[in-house]
Amino acid sequence: MNTSKMLAQGVMFLTFAIVPFIAFIVLGQTTFFPYIVGKNFAFRIVVEIMFAGWVVLAAIDPAYRPKKSYLLGALAAFVGIITLAAIFGENPTKSFWSNFERMEGVVTYFHVFAYFIAASTVLTVMGKWRAYLNLHLIAGVIMAGYAVLQWAGVLAVVQDGTRVNGTLGNAAYMGTYALFNIFLATFFMVRESFTTTAEQVRLSVYGLIVLLHVFVLYHTATRGAMLGLIVGAVVAAILVAVFERERGMLRKSAIGVLVGLVILVGGFIVLRDAPFVKESPVLARFSSISLTETTTKSRFMIWDMAFQGFKERPVLGWGMENFNFVFNKYYNPRMYGQEQWFDRAHNVFFDWLIAGGLPALLAYLALFACAVYCIWRRAESLSIVEKAVLTGLLAGYFFQNLFVFDNITSLILFFTVLAYIEGLHPGAPPQKKDKNTNVPFVVSSETAPLLAGAVIVCLIGVPYVVNYKGIMQNLTLVRAMSEPSTIGPAHNLELFKKTVEYGSLGTSEAREQLAQIVLKLPQDMKQFASVREDFIVLATDEIKKQATVFSGDARYQLFAGSFLGRMGHTDEALEYLKKASDLSPAKQTILFELGSLYYMKKDYADALEVFRKAYELAPEYPEAEKLYLQILMEGKNYAEVEGVLKAHIARTPADTEPRLNLAALYLSLGKRAEAVKEIMSAITINPSFKEQGEFYIKEIQAGRNP
Repeated sequence: MNTSKMLAQGVMFLTFAIVPFIAFIVLGQTTFFPYIVGKNFAFRIVVEIMFAGWVVLAAIDPAYRPKKSYLLGALAAFVGIITLAAIFGENPTKSFWSNFERMEGVVTYFHVFAYFIAASTVLTVMGKWRAYLNLHLIAGVIMAGYAVLQWAGVLAVVQDGTRVNGTLGNAAYMGTYALFNIFLATFFMVRESFTTTAEQVRLSVYGLIVLLHVFVLYHTATRGAMLGLIVGAVVAAILVAVFERERGMLRKSAIGVLVGLVILVGGFIVLRDAPFVKESPVLARFSSISLTETTTKSRFMIWDMAFQGFKERPVLGWGMENFNFVFNKYYNPRMYGQEQWFDRAHNVFFDWLIAGGLPALLAYLALFACAVYCIWRRAESLSIVEKAVLTGLLAGYFFQNLFVFDNITSLILFFTVLAYIEGLHPGAPPQKKDKNTNVPFVVSSETAPLLAGAVIVCLIGVPYVVNYKGIMQNLTLVRAMSEPSTIGPAHNLELFKKTVEYGSLGTSEAREQLAQIVLKLPQDMKQFASVREDFIVLATDEIKKQATVFSGDARYQLFAGSFLGRMGHTDEALEYLKKASDLSPAKQTILFELGSLYYMKKDYADALEVFRKAYELAPEYPEAEKLYLQILMEGKNYAEVEGVLKAHIARTPADTEPRLNLAALYLSLGKRAEAVKEIMSAITINPSFKEQGEFYIKEIQAGRNP
């Protein structure tokens, strides 16, 4: 074996050994979005090194070259489609590079594709799949142990204090991670027999891993992943019950699993209102699943917005990371109580419809279809139950994707499974032939060192080009936001300038953080007055640049208008806010800013129209009603005030507050009889209000204003 091949294989072993443990990377206070950024940059760098090693191996030995297959073709088509969609999308730069909060984008899928090629060939040729998947399970056990310590209160939970999330920073991410580990451990468990002590021990270990991750999944309280586990288990059990003919015990066990799941789910539905369910934070969260629940209703509204966006651009969509354009344009004003700036549809399939249109969704679905085809038609080495478990894993992951979106850890696990399935494909690798011979093209031992040298050069250049600026920008941003310095604020100002100058994927986030800091600067910085002014000038310039570069993004227009308004540039701010309203006409938060600015300019007529529009979009929105009533009262439009209050009473007839407000209006207008009538109605609705209500009535009848 030549030296170049040995070194390349060493590189492969090292990089594959690192990948399962990327999930543990958390860079703490040194990075912006520490649970996201470190993992993603690490994966990119590791894969870039891994792929370089694969290039050397594939050039030297044809066995390492990928075979033609439906799954490889589907993945290549998928990556090609989303790349094309990004080029012609709404914001190509963000589509390719994403931002620090998500760090997805097309560049991540380039790396995922490279990882798939390297894993599906190298691990297959070397016969290391069992060891590699077990390494993932070892990492999973450590992660689950971390989550158990969070549950026990030994370690802190960073999200909401109750739902365990390991080192992933999000309970939903942890739920998906546990889901994969449950099925992978089950897959190895069903491969064991009971004939030897070693096999029995391994069977017990895998069984304990399954139980451990089920415990963790439960305490993530992630409903999508839990339902995914149930769906995956049902699919696997049905497949075993239908197709397993040789081992009757397995078939009976599968039927038993189905019956047990039916009893478990049915029993929970029957007891969902029981006290022990309601008193448990986790069980209460599961029992709240319904079509009328707030989260469910918001999901339906978001999916409808996504469908509207898909209908507008069905062929190539809007490009990755551009769901915000759809969310703003087709915003449903009834979502006023939810987060105002969704950047995901919280449904992977709708996300791909937006990112790349129908072709991207079909290509993504083809990944599952081709994987299932390979499992059942090509994987001759697998038993029926092994095929069923792998199919159950894909089914569970597929189902939970109806409610969540991917992250780097779920992508690593998903494409690891796909690469394993691809490695089950039988047959010899394709042969790339020289013009004059029938022998596969290979790099000679004399040429191999030259190739290795070229790869090393690329190995230095590619990670630098892809990652360096992003890493440095992230680190510098955190320093700018938090680093204490004896020099004073001038030091942080220079760091912000340097952050923006990197011009990498986090520039927009850096500009937002800069503006937020400027808005919080104390007005009496007399000793640093010039520095404060420099901060304001820099922030103003950068926010304007952001609004100009992303002129079609309502969020940045709103941000610019809001910032300039607070800086006293009302006329300029007004133009940005009007543009934001044009881009997202149904979003009340934009209308609130616009109406407030009109009010500051003493343009009461336009302010009234804007607040009226915000109210009419969703009359049940308390803030919209309050602002509308305030400006109506200030303008003495009492008839409209009466109409708004009566409309509120009609919507919530059991609520006493709008009746009392209407009574107060009547009293201020001298309509004492009408005021008394409304108070009496309030007493009828709420008997506990009787004593106070009767006091009010006596005071009014006596000619006084209570």
